[in-house]
Parts: sequence; C-alpha cells; structure tokens
Amino acid sequence: MDSIEAKIKSLALRLGADLVGITTTALLADGPPSADPRYLLPSANSVVSFALSLDRNIVQDFISKKSWRPHCENRKTIAQTLYTIGDRLAEQLRTEGYEAVNVDLNNNYRPEKGVTDVTEMTEFHPAFSHRYAALAAGIGRLGWSGNLLTRDYGALVELGSVLTSAALTPDTPMPDEAHPCDGCKMCSLVCPVGMIHPKASTQVTVAGVTETISRKRPNTCCWIGCTGYEGLASSGTWSNWSPYRLGRPLPEDKQEFDSLCIRLQKADPQMQAADNSFNDYRQAVFDPDWFYYTVCGFCRSVCAPSREDRLANRKLIINSGTAALKLDGSHVVADDNAVEVRTPFGLRVIVPREELSKERAMPRNRPGQFPLDREVVEYLCRHLNSADAKNRTPD
Repeated sequence: MDSIEAKIKSLALRLGADLVGITTTALLADGPPSADPRYLLPSANSVVSFALSLDRNIVQDFISKKSWRPHCENRKTIAQTLYTIGDRLAEQLRTEGYEAVNVDLNNNYRPEKGVTDVTEMTEFHPAFSHRYAALAAGIGRLGWSGNLLTRDYGALVELGSVLTSAALTPDTPMPDEAHPCDGCKMCSLVCPVGMIHPKASTQVTVAGVTETISRKRPNTCCWIGCTGYEGLASSGTWSNWSPYRLGRPLPEDKQEFDSLCIRLQKADPQMQAADNSFNDYRQAVFDPDWFYYTVCGFCRSVCAPSREDRLANRKLIINSGTAALKLDGSHVVADDNAVEVRTPFGLRVIVPREELSKERAMPRNRPGQFPLDREVVEYLCRHLNSADAKNRTPD
C-alpha cells in the first residue's frame, strides 16, 4: 500500500504540478515568522509544497514587449490550477482523518499595528510564506533576488502550499552544490525601481539552510514597481509594462517610501473598490471577468536556468522600449511621439499621441480592464471630448 506521502505527491503531479515536496513545522521553526504554519493552522505538523511552471515562450514575449496580455492570462490559469490542486490535496488529507488548510496564493498579509486596511500596509508579511516552504521541501533555493529558483525552470514558477496536522515524512532541502543561483545578479539589473541591491547582502535561515540574498529597498518600493505606479528604469530607455510615471525620483528614506506608497494606494481606484482582490483573492482568480494585471516581475522573468539565457533575457528587457496606454485600455510599446499626461491619481501616464488627436466616445468598461487604466482612460476621454466640444463651430 502506498504511503500517505506517496499518495499526496502522486495526486499533486496528476493534477498538474511540476514539482512537489514535503516539509515539517519542526524544520521550519528556525525560519522567519512567516515560515510558521501554525499561524494559519495551530495543529499543523507538515506542509505540502507544490509548484507550476510559467510558459517560457509567453514570458519571453512579455519581457521583450511583443505581447502583454498572454502572460497575465497564463498567470491566472496557473493560479486557478494551484488552487484546484491545493483543494484536492486538502480534501484527501481530511479523508485520511487530518486537518488541512489550502493557503491563499497571494494578497494575504499579517496585520500591521495601527493599520486600518491594505492601503496603509508597508511591510507586507505573508500569513504563510510559500517560498520558505518550497525551500524547506527541496523544491528550490532562494536566489539573489529572494525569489525561489528551481533547477529545471529557474524562477519561472508559481507556488502553492497545503498545511496539515498529519505528521508526514519530510523531503531534504536542495544541497548547496546543487544551488540554482550562480550569483549573476541579472535580477538586480532588470528591476526598474532598483529594489534589488547588486552588492549589499543579508541572510535568511530556513530549515537549517542559510541563504545569502540581496539587501533590498523597503517593501513599498517593490509595491510601487510591481503595482505599476512607476515603470520607468533610471536610464529612461526602458520600462516594465506600466505606462505610469511618478514624474520625480524615488525616495531613499524608508519613511518617505512608505508615505508615498500609501498616498498612491489611497488614490488608486482598484484599492478603493469593495471587490478588489485583496478582499478575496480566490474569488478574484476564479472570476471570469477579473484580469490578472501583471506589469513587472522582471526579476523573476529574467531568471532562466542557464546563465546564457539569463543574459539573453536581460538584453530583451533593456532593448524592449517603454510602455504606453491606448484609449482602449491596452498597453503598447511607446513610440517617439508618445506624450506624458497628468492624471488625478498622483501619476502621469504615457499615451500615443495619435490616441489624443482623435474624437473619442466614452469607453465601455470592458471585462478584464484594470480599474486604474479604466479610470485614466475615462478621464482622458472626458477631457478630449470636452476640448473637442469647445472647438466646434455652432450650426
């Protein structure tokens, strides 16, 4: 008869997982607070960690700015599969007589003192860290970026975790000699907001494994970059897929960073919506009209298994140009005639000039369009139509 560990791993792989491993609460005890599964399941003795790989060809088109939406859609499909795998694993464990919890994939943070909602958060400590579980379960190791790296897929994986009261036999963490990160630092070179320091380091220990990773700027810096409030690299020659610009240099001081991030979130239509994904991430992922808005993650996307491919990916990114917003809500590569327009949201937006030279009707809120993009498009169209009306000659 197969062991419960074998059953669980076989089930995860049959359901679509590319990698699966097991660790225990005891092994995770030396890690940071977010490595403790008992925060979500007090009876937790073990964690099942599993990973799905992103589509590499779609990622290549994303970082080279050949196409934007397919990568967003690929991430949403993978998130749905991860939830489905986790649900089935938890169900199987409960059938065996154990407690089990399928951990939310994202947007599930521990409360911060004095904070009323997510718009005021600045630390973003997860309820449970999928990366730490995957490291302890032997799926991968932490690279210079702090992302989980695997031997076969580099950092191009999404992670899930199931916590259980079952006392499962753990897998062994990946040994140092098999570490996938060779210290190339490509991740630090393709972050448009400079989140990942190229030289300064810090250490984190999980399951007896000590990783040396980059010392990063405040977490609100990453939030600003990956949310897309600022997408332009310091060189000014390339950006992530965000068409938005702050119009001023990013601060150096953490308190200033935190204050800036809070101001931007307070003005962001997505963060003010009652149905935003931070209220119920699972519901958003399975909503057919919800768009998995992704504009960055270049630190992960650059990280292929081989150094040759990582160098090639970096070249794709820095030669990809900058992003602009069309009035249909799509993101495109900006040409030399693109213009920068102020918005009411504390941001400037890059728009192709020809988009602003045509008469436009108010756009319909098509499914999948991101709230900030939608509000900015409506703002631009109102002003275009207003200016056009003023310039018309009465009959």
